[in-house]
Amino acid sequence: MTHAIVDVLLIEDNPDQVVFLRQLLGNSDALIEFRLHTAGTLADGLALLAGQAFELILLDLSLPDSSGLETFVRVAEVATEVAIVVLSGTDDVVLAVETVQLGAQDYLVKGHLDNHLLIRSMQYAVERKRGQLQLKRAYDELESRVKERTGMLQQANARLQKEIAERKRAEEETLESNRQLASALGQLHVTRLQSSEHSRMNELASLAGDLLNDFNDAFLPVLASCELLMSDSQILANPLKVENYVQLIQRSAMESAAVVERLREFQNRQPQEEESGVVALNALVEQVIASNGLRAGHDERVSTPRIDVKTELSSVPALAGSKAEWRDALQGLLSNALEAIPAQGTISIRTGLCADHLLLSFTDDGIGMSDEFKARLLEPGHGSGLDGVHSLIDRYNGEIHIESEPGNGSTVTISLPLDGKENAEVLPQIPPVAAPQCLRILVVDDEPLVREVIAIYLGEDNHIITTACNGREGLEKFNADNFDVVLTDRAMPEMNGEQLAVEIKRRNPKQPVILLTGFGESAGDEPMGVDLIVSKPFTMNTLRSAISRCLAA
Repeated sequence: MTHAIVDVLLIEDNPDQVVFLRQLLGNSDALIEFRLHTAGTLADGLALLAGQAFELILLDLSLPDSSGLETFVRVAEVATEVAIVVLSGTDDVVLAVETVQLGAQDYLVKGHLDNHLLIRSMQYAVERKRGQLQLKRAYDELESRVKERTGMLQQANARLQKEIAERKRAEEETLESNRQLASALGQLHVTRLQSSEHSRMNELASLAGDLLNDFNDAFLPVLASCELLMSDSQILANPLKVENYVQLIQRSAMESAAVVERLREFQNRQPQEEESGVVALNALVEQVIASNGLRAGHDERVSTPRIDVKTELSSVPALAGSKAEWRDALQGLLSNALEAIPAQGTISIRTGLCADHLLLSFTDDGIGMSDEFKARLLEPGHGSGLDGVHSLIDRYNGEIHIESEPGNGSTVTISLPLDGKENAEVLPQIPPVAAPQCLRILVVDDEPLVREVIAIYLGEDNHIITTACNGREGLEKFNADNFDVVLTDRAMPEMNGEQLAVEIKRRNPKQPVILLTGFGESAGDEPMGVDLIVSKPFTMNTLRSAISRCLAA
C-alpha cells in the first residue's frame, strides 16, 4: 500500500531524544510516512523553515538559543501554515494551555510518549491544520464573493436610483405642463400620478426586500458555520463536527443557488460523484427546482411572490459532462425565468427530442424583453444568469434561442446535437434502499458524536441499538449478548476495529461485521474479519444498503 509522505521538522537539541523519536516513528504502521528533518537550535530550525516546505513541526521549548513560550511564538510567526506539536520535558498544564491557545495542535510530555500516542497526535495535527487552512481559504473566497456581490447590488441600486430620479423629473415637467394647460384638471393629474408613483415604489421596495431576504438567508448558515469553525479550536479537533458544519455549508449553498453560486472545495470541494461523466437531465431539473424552494406542479415559494412551476419531462438520453456544470446551467436558466416574473406567474420547463437534437426549454409569463435586450442576453459575458449556459452549450456544439416580446413572457430553448455515443444511454432511476427488518445491532466507536449519529440513523428504522466506546468494551458486550450485525469504527485506542473484527469472527465465524472508516478504504479491500467497509461520512441510505448487503451475503 502506498503511504502518503509528510515532511516533519524536529527542533530538538538532545541527540538521544532525536534517536528515540526516530525509533518511535520507525515502528509505526500508520498510513502516513513521516520524513524527519532535524535542527538542534531555534536558529537552525528557522533557517530550514525559510528554505524548505514542511507540514508538521515537533518543537522542544527548551533550546540553547531560546526557551519557554517565546520559542513557540517565534516559530509560529514564521510557520503560519504549518501544524506545530510541542514536545516538552515538563508536564506544565499552564504552559500547555497557553501554547494551544496560541495555535499549537498538541502538547506532549516526552516522558509519557509511545509510538501510538505520537503517531496519532501527529496525524491529527496534520489533518486539523489542513482543515483549518482549507476553511480559511474557503472563508476568504466566500468573503470576496460577498464583497463582489455587494458591489454589484450597490451598482444596480445606484442605476435604479438614477432612473427613478430621471423619471421623477420627467413627471414633474409633465405636471407643470398640465397645470399651465388646465388648472382645473391639474390637481387631479397630480393626485393620480402620485398614487401611481407610490404603487410603483411599493413594488420596487417589495422586490428589493425579497432579493435582500434571499441574499441574507443564503449566507447566514454559511457565515455562521465558518465563524464557529474558525473561532473554536475544540470544534476543529473533532473531525465529525467539522464534517457536519461543512455539509451545512454545502447544503445551504445548493439550496440558495438562485442568489449565490455553490461552494465541493475545501477540499475537496468537488465531490467525486459530481464528475460521473453522464448526467440524467430530468432528475437534475427536479433537483434544481427543489433547491430553489419550488416544486413541480402548483406550489408556493418559501417567500412571496407566488411562482407555479410546471414540467413536461420526456424520456431523453443522458448528457455528457459534469453534473455540477449542468446544474449551474439549469440554475442560470431558472434564475433568468424567476427574475422575469415581478409578482406572480408560471414557469414551464420542458425536455424532449427533435430529430437528432435534445431540446430543453424554460418558458415564463413574465415581463418579456425587447429585441435589443434579447440580442445582449445572447452575447457571452452579459452578466446575466445565462453566462454559464453559453460556455457549456458552445462546448457541446449546441445552440440557444430566445422567443420573447415585451409584456408577453419569454421562452429560452437549448438545442444539443446527439452523437449516438456520449449521450447514448438513459440513466436508470435508483430508488431509495428499503430499511432492513428490525435488527439487534452493536455499534462500536470511540467518538460519542459518531455513535449518536449512527444511533439516530438506525433508530429511524426501529433497530435495537447497543453501543460501546472502544474495542474492548465492544467485545465484552458481544460476548454477553447476540447481535444480527456489528458496526465498528476502524481507528480506536486499546483495540482497533480490525482487531475487534478478528476476535468476533474467532468466536462466531458467521457474525456479519461492517467496518466504518474515515481513512478512505473502499469495498474490496476488506481486512480479515470484516465483511464490508463503509467510508465516512455516510448517509442513512448508505448505511441501510450496507446492512442489507452484509446480511444477504
